[in-house]
Amino acid sequence: MVDRELSTNAGSDQASEARRLAERGLHEQAAKNTEEADRLLAQAQEIDPDAVADVLREHDAGRAPDARLQDLADQDVEKVLPRITPGAGRSQCP
Repeated sequence: MVDRELSTNAGSDQASEARRLAERGLHEQAAKNTEEADRLLAQAQEIDPDAVADVLREHDAGRAPDARLQDLADQDVEKVLPRITPGAGRSQCP
């Protein structure tokens, strides 16, 4: 019973360390320090991939789905769909 507690605590410590590294990696990425961000995220991934996935999921949940590509998305919509003008194209019924 004590062994199980110890192994659970060790796993919890590893997950915490992986989360800490992943969060630092995202911070470095935002600061445009790509090499350091890659190093931190890779190190976190080696320790606990699930914890890193959780951090990335939480990070992405705080953003609009296409926030990084909004300008491109708007341009694509205008290329595909015709601009709709209110009242234009209405047929007059007698």
